[in-house]
Amino acid sequence: MRTCVVIGAGCAGLTAADALAEAGVEVTVLEARDRVGGRVWSDRTAGGALIERGAEFITAGYDATDAMVERLGLEYRGMGIRYPDRELRPDPGIDRAEALAAAHAVEVAAAAAGPDAMALDILATVEDEAIRELLASRSQSASSVALEDLPAERLRTVGHLLDDGETRRVGGGNDGIALCLAERLGSAVRLEDPVSRIEHGPDGVRVHAASGVYAADACIVAVPLAVTQDIIFDPPLPPERCAAMDRIPIGQAAKLVVPAAATVPPAAIMSTADRFWAYTSPCDEVGGAVVGSWIGGAPVLDQLEVDAGPATWIERIRGYWGELPELDEAAAETTLWRRDHPWTKGSYSAVTGIPDDRDRHPIGDQLGRVSFAGEHTAPRDWTATIEGAIRSGQRAADEIITTLGGAT
Repeated sequence: MRTCVVIGAGCAGLTAADALAEAGVEVTVLEARDRVGGRVWSDRTAGGALIERGAEFITAGYDATDAMVERLGLEYRGMGIRYPDRELRPDPGIDRAEALAAAHAVEVAAAAAGPDAMALDILATVEDEAIRELLASRSQSASSVALEDLPAERLRTVGHLLDDGETRRVGGGNDGIALCLAERLGSAVRLEDPVSRIEHGPDGVRVHAASGVYAADACIVAVPLAVTQDIIFDPPLPPERCAAMDRIPIGQAAKLVVPAAATVPPAAIMSTADRFWAYTSPCDEVGGAVVGSWIGGAPVLDQLEVDAGPATWIERIRGYWGELPELDEAAAETTLWRRDHPWTKGSYSAVTGIPDDRDRHPIGDQLGRVSFAGEHTAPRDWTATIEGAIRSGQRAADEIITTLGGAT
């Protein structure tokens, strides 16, 4: 029987492993953590509220995710908020039509800009200061990369940050996708088994993990970009691929949940001055009695002194969301991906340099019997998303099935 080792049990790796198993390939999935899901991580507070420590917001166009949710017998729950379209505090009175027109102009300028152009250069062309600050704040928050480090290419789809469709989550937690896939794979998934080395050649691969060496016909690497760079490849990855990987920014982000003394109607509130936002949703399964918040970009993490705890962060939320009930600061929980998660080293990638005639960056290209999956190898519009992870896993599985001679 043909065999494949999949490294990483996030949505990308598990999607790939499930597709391979369906095609008759014997699969082993090696995961460094003690859980599946990767950067999709659903959890419960001490009070029983359902929270998402990682990827949370499923918006329009998530076709592969929709199909996966349906296939696994899961269901969506509407969050009652529009993730892209937030209420600004204070309200500068922006006209929506004018904001959309400005966003379109930015997209056109970003598409025409050279490879070395930066987002700040493009945004500086927006004449209306309030709209300029809105697009700047949203771009940094969404990419989780400091605006001064963000390539202009990342603004090619900035208009979607103003969409107003309702955001969804998977009922019971977004990591239900990973949990269901892992259940289907059973004992093929091995936790707390990090990989350090991959030997690869025309006849197969040898994967060195904590539990031993796994020989297989092929391998899929489905771990975050920064972690991929820590794995030793023998022979090494091509120098041009390593150089390209080094140039891709890895975002820095944090999430906060803090219980409130009473339920709060669904809302999404943002401060463009502080460049972060907060929200409530009945998807917390306690009626909307938990306030969530997201910070994207190292400068905002530093400004709110997140490393020292949530106190400054919570104070700022209270400052621009004065109608909130009392917040239980002592029960607040913070997830800081750069500090707490050595198997990610950040939030997600800000991939640039994808040729217009390619469905992904060349860093995701198959290398002999090794294929690569993960949000950083997704099509341009889907990097940094659950959708991108799932699409990349499907694509990597198809590559390996073809390499091994098709489905049985």
